[in-house]
Amino acid sequence: MKRLEQAVKGFLCLPITESAERKIGDVGKLEATIIKSGVVLTKSEMTAMDVLETIEGLEEILKELYNALVGATGICSEECDQAETEDAVAIKLPEFILEDAGIPKDAKLCAFTTEASGEVTVMEAEYKHDLTDVPEDMLRLLKDIGVCLSCLNECLMSERIIYGK
Repeated sequence: MKRLEQAVKGFLCLPITESAERKIGDVGKLEATIIKSGVVLTKSEMTAMDVLETIEGLEEILKELYNALVGATGICSEECDQAETEDAVAIKLPEFILEDAGIPKDAKLCAFTTEASGEVTVMEAEYKHDLTDVPEDMLRLLKDIGVCLSCLNECLMSERIIYGK
């Protein structure tokens, strides 16, 4: 069994089994690419076929992740208003108002109304993520494949696990 040693937030030692090496090829030189929420290991030198096979493997992982996302959010129905969901999380106030309220300028905001008085109360949200954290091109792609943005927003705000155990 060969061992791969790579510094990732300290020292990481990963065993590479003989069967994995037979499938991957020589693992003497692997490259670790750190992405948000993971690490991608690839050969540091690849032929054109190696690159194509790597792309094919990454496509499988991508499909699995998209399926997990669609499984958690569902497909958007006709009565769902995607634009309304996007507008609902895009609350912006002038910096001087936030400063007066003691709210950091980059804080996420939420709002609610009091029916009797018609007042709108805006306050710092208790969640870390919402649709405003999703890059525009990713949002367009998710809309195109039918992901329900309202359910996605709920998943983001609740931080519940949607992939894995």
